[in-house]
Amino acid sequence: METLVQPIFANHPEKGHELKDVLTIQEFINLLKEEEDYWPGEQNNTKLMITRLRKIFYDAWGWNTELIRGAADIKMRYEVKIVDVPTENSREVVRYEQYQYSPKNREVLYTDHDKVYGNTRAGKAPFIYKNDHQEVLLPDGYYCDAAHILAGLDAYNYEAVVSPLPNFLSFLNFLVPHVDSNMDIVTWLGDIASSSGSFLFDYLLGKKQHINIHKDQEDIYIDAPGSDMLGDIDPYVIRQFYDVSSTNGMRYTDILEDYFCGNTSHRTRRISTYCNAVGLKGWNGEQFANENEWLKKYTKQMKANTEFQVFSLTTEKLPAVILPLKIWLGFYKDVLKLEYLLQIYLVALKEQIKNEPIN
Repeated sequence: METLVQPIFANHPEKGHELKDVLTIQEFINLLKEEEDYWPGEQNNTKLMITRLRKIFYDAWGWNTELIRGAADIKMRYEVKIVDVPTENSREVVRYEQYQYSPKNREVLYTDHDKVYGNTRAGKAPFIYKNDHQEVLLPDGYYCDAAHILAGLDAYNYEAVVSPLPNFLSFLNFLVPHVDSNMDIVTWLGDIASSSGSFLFDYLLGKKQHINIHKDQEDIYIDAPGSDMLGDIDPYVIRQFYDVSSTNGMRYTDILEDYFCGNTSHRTRRISTYCNAVGLKGWNGEQFANENEWLKKYTKQMKANTEFQVFSLTTEKLPAVILPLKIWLGFYKDVLKLEYLLQIYLVALKEQIKNEPIN
């Protein structure tokens, strides 16, 4: 019987990303250093710089209002636009209209008052944002989405429950769908939920005919490829060994250099560190002691995550409300495969943890 597979590591760029466009992690770090130096005197404010760098890649459309509310008012260097028609340097933002894939396009542009270039580059895209440069090649040969690391660390610094309720009503979160950790939702849980959401839209587009396993696997490779998942795992490891919340600490780029390019041993047990961080306990060489409880907890969390995602991806107002409501009421359970997606992720984690040194 064929089964789905959740990748964690990838030795090739994700689909649609040209090999010629991939930067090494060191090249990407050098670009980030230029962005840090745009803010003289603030380069060692690790917490602040993580936010500013994250917003180059992920900003607006829910990030400020729902996902990382605490950093909403922090300004970054560039202007962000969402446009209907793709441009040379824009990137697609997934959206559905009448269950058809109908993407928007995100542009990141120099302003006419840039502190370095003035108005000479106004309306042009910075090199760091072009050609999916956030997916980088690591020294060990794996590919990693470095912007996912920024998203995870920024959420960690502004830890919050993700809920449709405003902050002043947070005491009522237990009454509504919610995800306990915004760090989870902007990293691994959100990417896996993206696969579930794609399953649903495929099903609706296909006139409610069940999709074959090969299409489901294709969705996983698009929504949660190995490079994304490694970028989702590493922020949990980095936060363990570096003070990413400091307002007077290491430059963020120095943290990346030490973690990825230095002689540190932190990466050798990254899966073990990550599993412990997300609550998987009691590894005995074959399984975790609390796997069933963990799956039960995160199946509920991922259901809420998928409801939020489907709401945000649906352009029409009425379906944007009805579809999440139906998920909440238990519709589409077989289509969404929530627990199954978590199970195959757990299998992948266990396969990788067996390769790590015990001590």
